[in-house]
Amino acid sequence: MKPVSFILIEDHTLFRDSVAEALEDSGRYQCVGSFSTMEETLHQVADGLQTNLVLLDLGLPGMGGLEGIGLIREKLPLARVFILTAFHDREKVFAALKAGAHGYLIKTGGALKVLRTLDDVAEGGVPLDPQIAGLVLQAFQQLPQKRERIELSEQETEVLRRIAKGMTKKEAAQDMSLSLHTVDNYLRRAFEKLHVQSLPAAVAAAIRSGLLDLA
Repeated sequence: MKPVSFILIEDHTLFRDSVAEALEDSGRYQCVGSFSTMEETLHQVADGLQTNLVLLDLGLPGMGGLEGIGLIREKLPLARVFILTAFHDREKVFAALKAGAHGYLIKTGGALKVLRTLDDVAEGGVPLDPQIAGLVLQAFQQLPQKRERIELSEQETEVLRRIAKGMTKKEAAQDMSLSLHTVDNYLRRAFEKLHVQSLPAAVAAAIRSGLLDLA
């Protein structure tokens, strides 16, 4: 299988190098760009650099990661953008997801944890560190529900419920006696109805709209 290409935007050289090395040594990922600033990254992207995956720090010198998410998404619309940072306060989490990030990973576990998490995502896992997932779900459950004219089918709701509680797509498929392809179809339909593009956003939107109760 062809390795997944990625670029890494991180100003701490040792951490950047360790993550790139761990991912490439697995044989499942290929680093096509390693940068310390958003400005340098955008310059290379403008020159034609392409990638499947972007790992992005928030605390960058010059243009910050939050400001850069939208620009990266605009220039690389097919790439998945994962925030890789030591920050985990609520405001930064929500701002990153609102800006279009597909996931949010915490640095503290080191390069091998980054590798394990990305492998989990490839298997259908939710691309949020457990600390972040708990923070997001808790915050949205505490918000007043905003009832909208959105209807999810029972199967779409049940798939979202299982993934919100930590199952991978593969585990949800097994638990519901469905094929992985069918689960993917239910998620795609839920994304379309909720007007979102990622699993964290779908779960949050479903809770906010009163369509999903995790109690």
